[in-house]
Amino acid sequence: MVDDGVERLRRWRDEQRGVPPAVGRLGAELVSVARGTTRVCLPLVPELLLPDGGPSGAVTALLADIALTTSVIASLPDLRGVTTISVTVDHHGLPPPAGAMTSTCTASRYDGEGPQHAAGVLHDDTGRLVATVSGWFLAAPAEALAVDRVGLVLEPPADHLLDLLRIDDGPAFDLVVRDALSNALGSLHGGIGALATQLAATAALSAGAVPLSSAFSYLRPTPRDGAVRVEGQVVRQGRRTGVAGSTMVGPDGRAVVTSTQVAVMP
Repeated sequence: MVDDGVERLRRWRDEQRGVPPAVGRLGAELVSVARGTTRVCLPLVPELLLPDGGPSGAVTALLADIALTTSVIASLPDLRGVTTISVTVDHHGLPPPAGAMTSTCTASRYDGEGPQHAAGVLHDDTGRLVATVSGWFLAAPAEALAVDRVGLVLEPPADHLLDLLRIDDGPAFDLVVRDALSNALGSLHGGIGALATQLAATAALSAGAVPLSSAFSYLRPTPRDGAVRVEGQVVRQGRRTGVAGSTMVGPDGRAVVTSTQVAVMP
């Protein structure tokens, strides 16, 4: 057996080996994997809804990171990890409140050096286009824990999305790093970083704002323990559109993830 990215992802799917805890906790399923291309399904369960029962575009950003990174892993000739540099999401609509979203993403060919690009689409159960996504990534040496870890994190179902993250409502909150929100190395998962920063940016705008585009920049590795501070702020809010930004700051005071969101105002 060749120990490459495709085989690593097949072990995710078939043996639950090396599954990032956040991916397993959220119930994301690797539907298929081929060289450089993956399909991932994310069930839209009640704990991914907002407290009022509505869907959030932040969940789209979460799946975007999971989907794009798996496609990059599938392009690698050996057992390496992936570091996210940036992710962009163009929202064609909010995800539905129930059912599932499925991604299809493809990564550029791995040439042994430099960043790799990946892109794809997210659809709901009816085939409706929810988002187009893209990003830049770097292959990184894989640690044994990331390759051999077996088993999934078990937690009681959360009541809603904020309960899942164990955060307060609003544009500023503290997010405590825990195993169920981590990648295979124990650091905060990149998809959780996108999810949290978009929630903060959305909360900074008027209630009912619907995202058009979201951009995320990953500045440095996320913490393995402690809490991060996430704060959103309005950049501009007009009658028809608004722009908000947010920053995730680690325990050392340095920015970890930044995001910018353009939204349609209600």
